[in-house]
Amino acid sequence: MGEMHHLSVGCADCAVIKSDNHTFLIDCHGIENHSHLLPASKYIKAVFITHQHYDHFDGLDYLKKNGYSIGSIIHAPYERRYNDASVRHEEWQSFQGYVKHFTDKGTTVHAPYRQKQFENPWWEIDGLKFFILGPATHIAKAETRELHDACLVICARLKARKCLFTGDASDTSLKYISDNTNNICDDILHASHHGSINGADLEFIKKCCAEYTVISTKSGVHDNVPSSTALQRYRNNTSKIVYRTDTDGSLKWSF
Repeated sequence: MGEMHHLSVGCADCAVIKSDNHTFLIDCHGIENHSHLLPASKYIKAVFITHQHYDHFDGLDYLKKNGYSIGSIIHAPYERRYNDASVRHEEWQSFQGYVKHFTDKGTTVHAPYRQKQFENPWWEIDGLKFFILGPATHIAKAETRELHDACLVICARLKARKCLFTGDASDTSLKYISDNTNNICDDILHASHHGSINGADLEFIKKCCAEYTVISTKSGVHDNVPSSTALQRYRNNTSKIVYRTDTDGSLKWSF
């Protein structure tokens, strides 16, 4: 029996997946407040960082200072340019510093683009299957690219459950996924960008056919987050329940 936790960490992201033998993180902001979910061995099989913004990766600081080891870090395949306004230089350098710390201790690092085919998962381990739906290479490398265009979009098939993690993926990326992917979600959608209108592409949301939508958010942190328009889109196209971590708290799912 495994567990997946969507954690209440404010207007940020952190999820924990615990299989029979391993622990995985999908983003890690605020993990210090949920350390009881981490393994006593202090070994985490993998940390997926959907993109290099503090509110998705800064839990690496807690893991570093408290002696955790990480088997693999899988992060967005972004190439930052000089004066790139989509991710500050100090933010970028901070992330690179954490990656160096863990690679010096034996962590392997991957920065994957969208899979070319989906007959097989990008990674299969301990009965779990991880598929990389985005970003598409041409979108992540476009001259007009911003960090959210390169955000990882990960479909985690957890035995009988399925969860689509979108990080803060842009409308451009999500529209490409919806136009070029079958069976995107059909179960749990972890909504993009904390319920912002940016990342709430209507055709993508419709194509997901989600039974449950989880929005990791907190009102009052950013203007129009969560967006009333985005919330209505999720409610109109989610067959069962739309959850908000700021009002519903952390969520636990068994698989």
